[in-house]
Order: sequence, then structure tokens, then C-alpha cells
Amino acid sequence: MRIRLKTIGAIILNALLPRTCVHCAEDLPAGTEQPLCWACLSSLERPEEPLCPACGLPGEEGPCAACRAAARPFDVARSAFLFTPPVRSLTHAFKYSGRRALARPLALLMAAELARRPELSGFDAVAPVPLHPSRERRRGYNQAALLARELAGVSGLAFEPGALRRVRATRPQVDLRRKERLENVRGAFEAGPAAGGRRFLVVDDVATTLATAGEAARALKEAGAAGAAVFTLAREP
Repeated sequence: MRIRLKTIGAIILNALLPRTCVHCAEDLPAGTEQPLCWACLSSLERPEEPLCPACGLPGEEGPCAACRAAARPFDVARSAFLFTPPVRSLTHAFKYSGRRALARPLALLMAAELARRPELSGFDAVAPVPLHPSRERRRGYNQAALLARELAGVSGLAFEPGALRRVRATRPQVDLRRKERLENVRGAFEAGPAAGGRRFLVVDDVATTLATAGEAARALKEAGAAGAAVFTLAREP
């Protein structure tokens, strides 16, 4: 009876406040926690082999040009999905429109992909890429921290939000070239004592050049971490 009442309540709530797909605005079934309709969910694209063995860039037979040019500070980097239009809609709603409740369904999608990646197994803890305190105050939250907390919860890993801190404010990376991105975030992070001897998954929402997450991984290793890999919701080549 309790389950039936809960279902009826969800139907009534959906009728009064209909939920729609974050990407295409199609009505969603009553009671669903998934933010995408079935068509948009089915269209999500995973990075498939061949991948650069280090940074996970799709379409590469062996190390990509960036990984050949210089050693990466992380052990390995992988992303759950490619940055296609439905994923862009999800991340923009989550990051810029205050949709904090998207953290759990997005983390569940990431957890399913994490289980498909043996190269990301054997890690001890999840650490989000931190925002500078001034930017976090303006936004009201750190989307990477929300994702990392939920991912840790469903994957059975420790959540270590204090393992990393941002010690220098940086320019937004979006309009910078690769070399400028690397310079922009150099020395922007410090890791605390929690890093010592542990293997971390550094979590962020979107990876492009991996400059930011890579610098976070570097800080963890310099503080004594036994390993640091990067795992993001999406990869934008």
C-alpha cells in the first residue's frame, strides 16, 4: 500500500510540476530520476577504443601527440562520455543553472562506466578538483565535489574533499589554448596530509586538455600519493 501511495503521489506531482528532458524538453515518465528521455539517454556516446593509453583521447593508435610531447602528471585519464549535445545540456544545467540534484544521476552514469574500465580499478579514494573559494562563493557550490561525493558513495570509495585545495585563483580556461591552459593552472593546487600513500581518482565534470585535472593530480603525487588518475563525466576533444 505504501509503495502504491508513493507511486500515486509521484504521478500527481508530475502532473502538477511536469519534469522534462534536460536536453530536448520531452516530458519524462512519472517517478523517474533520470534527467534525460530514453532517446537522449540512448544517444550518449562512450569513448571507444582505440584510445590514447595515457589520456584516453579517442581515435588514437598509441599515445596521442600531447602525451608524446610531454609526460602527463596523472597515471591515466578516462571519461565516461563524449561531450555531445545531450551531455553539454546536462553539464550546463548542473554547472550553471543550479541543478544540484543532477549530481546523483550523473554519478550513477559515471559509476556504470567506471566499472567498465579496469585501468581505473584499485584506487582508494575520490578527490574532486577544487574551485577557488571566491569562485565557489559566487556559484554557490562546486559541481566536481557534488559529483565526487555521489560517485564515492555508489562505488564504495572514500570521499576526500580536503585532499586538494586551490591556492591560487585562475582565469577561466574556456578561451585559452593548450599552452595557455597549462600555464594558467600551474601551481594552482596543494594537497594535504590525506594524500600520503593513497591512490586517488581525481574527479571533474568535463576534460578538454586535462590541464586542470592534471595539475591537481600532480599536487597529489608531490604530497606523497601512491597514484593519481583522472575520471571525468565527459571528454571534449
